[in-house]
Amino acid sequence: MSKKGLLFIIVLALIAIYLGLIGNARWGDSTAPEISLEQPFELVGPTTPLVLRIHDNETGLRDISVRIIHNLETFSLADQSFSSEGWLSAAGGRDHEFTLNVIPYANSDLPRRQGQAQLIVTARDYSWRNWFEGNGQRLEKEFTPQFTPPRLELLSPPTTIVQGGTGIVRYRVIPEVSFHGIKIGKAFFPGYPAPDKAGMFAFIAFPYNLPSSTPIQVIADDGHGNSALMDVSFKVKPQAWRTRSITISDSFIRKTVPTILAQTPELQSMGDPLKDFLLVNDTLRKMNNETISKLAKNSRHEFLWKGAFRQLSGSQVEASFADHRKYTYKGQVVDTQDHLGFDLAVTQHYPVEAANNGIVIFAGYLGIYGNTIILDHGYGLLSLYAHLSSIEGKPGDAVILGQPIGKSGTTGLAAGDHLHFSLILHGEQVNPTEWWDPFWVKTRIKDQLGLPSLVKPTDEEPEPATTHLGPSPAPVQ
Repeated sequence: MSKKGLLFIIVLALIAIYLGLIGNARWGDSTAPEISLEQPFELVGPTTPLVLRIHDNETGLRDISVRIIHNLETFSLADQSFSSEGWLSAAGGRDHEFTLNVIPYANSDLPRRQGQAQLIVTARDYSWRNWFEGNGQRLEKEFTPQFTPPRLELLSPPTTIVQGGTGIVRYRVIPEVSFHGIKIGKAFFPGYPAPDKAGMFAFIAFPYNLPSSTPIQVIADDGHGNSALMDVSFKVKPQAWRTRSITISDSFIRKTVPTILAQTPELQSMGDPLKDFLLVNDTLRKMNNETISKLAKNSRHEFLWKGAFRQLSGSQVEASFADHRKYTYKGQVVDTQDHLGFDLAVTQHYPVEAANNGIVIFAGYLGIYGNTIILDHGYGLLSLYAHLSSIEGKPGDAVILGQPIGKSGTTGLAAGDHLHFSLILHGEQVNPTEWWDPFWVKTRIKDQLGLPSLVKPTDEEPEPATTHLGPSPAPVQ
């Protein structure tokens, strides 16, 4: 045999071997592509996403199809063919994975209407099985389109609420949904099943700094994009807040700010006393209040308090709720902030008592507030005790009305020994004077919810009148 003939035979043999390897790979792929739904797709509304993953480990994807059949009409969500490496490639297809993340009913071509619906997904690979058609996979899933929004009903007549004050809204959602509550501006107050099983209730706080014309609205969403909204015609009583001037000295900054920054690794000194003060008084104040708002999300869904709250015994008020403060440094106004709480003073290191029954949700150092105890009273209501010289208690401890939880002090951004006391409802600071009033607690809370157990007979006795100091400057905070 000539050399040319031998070479020809060798080439043919190599081609046969190569084709055999290709055929073995293509014929040997007996595994169909995998189709998986990455999120539930059962009750489907206007915003429900369809998240699909189609994967083929061996010869790769040849084509896929994603369709919805709704009331006997077919709508295509995806229809794609994938390129091949060619017949002489053992690898087959170039693509081994396809993902789809789409909101089907956001497409105007897919009508939003009730009726039976079905999702159909098909996929093929580049195998030579099934007469070179490849291995096929098919997913069929029935689902229920849902486009009817919840219905809202108001169960209690609107009353009067003051700026910075608290109220209750009772309502019903039909059918019951997971997300509902009251919206006032950007503030949201979640709803809960009412104690008497009649619908839902929500504690609300009208933000002290919003116009009295701000709408109060019940909202509900079924989680699938069907939402409802209803205005509640509360009468909102405007309030006038005081403006006070606070003088900041270098000695005050040296006394307070470096200690606060040392306890706050998130912030670094800017190398200038005034800039450091402004960093603490503004940036850190906002960070601290965000922390408090997050704590409210962990509030227990039960009434932990009982009866009216109590002002610190024997205390005098040195600063009131929503005082607007102008901070002056060397004769210039350098900052403005609102003081959200009451500054209460008795004597140095005076025992601080729990204002009501509750559970410790925070005990530690909290920026401008210094050593702080925060109690959870249930349903998003928290009480805060700041500037303490010492703390008694740890998170999870149950406390009762009047129980000592620390001693007053000057930690944080405080110029003198006092207690800073705040009440917070779902992150919104509220005026404590309402909650210190047994008559208000009875008529606006207890009677609204039909819970006589919230007020004991002894709680009906009037509290001593709050004593305001004269024109002395308020402790800084």
